[in-house]
Amino acid sequence: MFSTRVSPKAGGLAFLGLLAVSVVVLLARTLSYHGFSVDYKKNVFSKDGKSFDYVSGSLHYFRVPHELWYDRLLKLRASGINVVSTYVPWNFHEPHPGQYNFEGDADLFKFMDIAQSLGLYVNIRPGPYICSEWDLGGIPYFVLGSKKDGVLLRTMDSRYLSHVECYFTELLPRLKPYLYENGGPIIMVQVENEYGSYKACDYDYMNYLTNLMRKHLGENVVLYTADGWDMHHLICGPIHHSNVLTTVNFGPNSDHMSAFTRLRSFQGHGPLVNSEFYPGWLDHWGEPHQCKTSSFVGAEFDKMLKSSLGNVFVNFYMFFGGTNFAFYNGANMATDPKYQPDPTSYDYDAPLTECGDTTEKYYAIRKAIKQHRPHLIDNNLLAKVVNSTKQRYGKVKFKEVLSYPGIKSLATKHLEKGPVFTFEELEQDYGFVLYEKTYNNYYHNVELEIPEPRDMVYVFADDKYVGKIYRSTNEKILLPSFRKLALLVENMGRINYGHYLHDYKGLVGEVRLGEDVVSKGVDWSIWTLPLNNTNLAQYQEIKSKPGPGSILKGEFTIHGKPADTWVKMSKFSKGVIFINGRNIGRYWPVVGPQKNLYVPSVFLKTGVNELVMLELVQMPEPQELFVELVEYPDVGSCD
Repeated sequence: MFSTRVSPKAGGLAFLGLLAVSVVVLLARTLSYHGFSVDYKKNVFSKDGKSFDYVSGSLHYFRVPHELWYDRLLKLRASGINVVSTYVPWNFHEPHPGQYNFEGDADLFKFMDIAQSLGLYVNIRPGPYICSEWDLGGIPYFVLGSKKDGVLLRTMDSRYLSHVECYFTELLPRLKPYLYENGGPIIMVQVENEYGSYKACDYDYMNYLTNLMRKHLGENVVLYTADGWDMHHLICGPIHHSNVLTTVNFGPNSDHMSAFTRLRSFQGHGPLVNSEFYPGWLDHWGEPHQCKTSSFVGAEFDKMLKSSLGNVFVNFYMFFGGTNFAFYNGANMATDPKYQPDPTSYDYDAPLTECGDTTEKYYAIRKAIKQHRPHLIDNNLLAKVVNSTKQRYGKVKFKEVLSYPGIKSLATKHLEKGPVFTFEELEQDYGFVLYEKTYNNYYHNVELEIPEPRDMVYVFADDKYVGKIYRSTNEKILLPSFRKLALLVENMGRINYGHYLHDYKGLVGEVRLGEDVVSKGVDWSIWTLPLNNTNLAQYQEIKSKPGPGSILKGEFTIHGKPADTWVKMSKFSKGVIFINGRNIGRYWPVVGPQKNLYVPSVFLKTGVNELVMLELVQMPEPQELFVELVEYPDVGSCD
């Protein structure tokens, strides 16, 4: 046998060599660490092992055409904001069971790619409930089921969870490659939304969502909750384990010291985050436009950035509001109870206007960031910020019409001689449903009462418009002699916040003609009218004054490159407008606050454009059958 002996000197050198290699490897691993986390000891966020600072702004991809994402995100980043926060509305991506859409305006991933290219990180708020003044808080209509099913939303009800699991199994794996640790821009993911404001207070449900998110996104993802800072909000909203960060929401009217002190009583360590700092506020039809002054918002933001509490992290909700195109607007329910639907504009008095223009508030925020977080400012970007081009295209005269009851020809479903069904039972998401019943004998001077209209009922007797019954005011109508009663019911937006989420649409209760309860019969004819097919309408030349419930068509020509414009419909009362087949939303100028509807330039084209309008209440005289395309918005004046 042979043996080799190593001298002590040689052994020492070998040891030192191994030690040096180990140090190099350890140093390399430290330098190459790539991840995002919460440092609860230092009360900060950590990116790649170093303290990370941010100011965030909410900008929802689903409220602006995808062709304009770059413009809005550029302006966001140029303000000094380095994180974009967005909800992910379930009903936008799964409009019907198992039908998923992630293309066009629903291409969340393209939105994040653009954000990352501009140096923005992303805070994702996937729900499944998002509030956001969006129909049913983003929950699809079909999850409600029928009224008799009594599905309990946002709880451990297995019928609800089965839908959630299917959706998250589709969505979350798509998000995982976009996590920061995987080279993407996502640094934070919210669990549910403002759950402390909901009556259920189901801790098992919040734990279920946390586990489901970690299952698909991994154990390293930074999860958080966001709730109001009142005591009762912080009892049911936060998740006090599983490494889920608790954050709070409050606006400039609240004292940040008090809010964060309250937060500290629930979460002793971790970054102090205001997940929704409100530079403006939401509107409702029939109420004044909500505003906050630039000086007030800027001053309160400045206080947070230099707070004696240490580093504070802020997200502006909203930094850019955008538009509730089509029928996606939500609604609130006041304690009266009073139904409060949201208008088409989601301007929010935000730092960027509905058409993406900068404001005094925008520059006040940028000034505060530059003073207190100068490392977040990229001075090269501000020179690229340009407001949109606007254009007055003048009058658009209506020359063709589909008169009521011709709207029936656009029905996607027709049921003959059956019981009354809700929208949800008819598998209808938005728009209108027409209920019609013909009697053998005439009714004479009878009072029509609908105790639970959901939401606006336009009443026709023998195909003649006689009035409307609105959910908030619940009028009764004295009907003339008739045999045929038709009720055109508009879903004006499902409630998106609070304890009234189970907001079924259509005729959900009794219909009474005098003493007769006529809704119990099985001899109703029904037409479903989502109005996603107005291109199929067979129009005729207008020869006399059309009645309410008619669809009007006009054309206008654009020479050169299209610009932003607004539809001013001062001669009309209430309805819906379509531009080149795109539903640009509801109008209701007689109650306000919004008077003009925004039309982005990308909805228009050089040459002939088509404008279609459904007027539901009051038709003007034939010589006044026109709208105007003007170069300015009108979302209402501030109180």
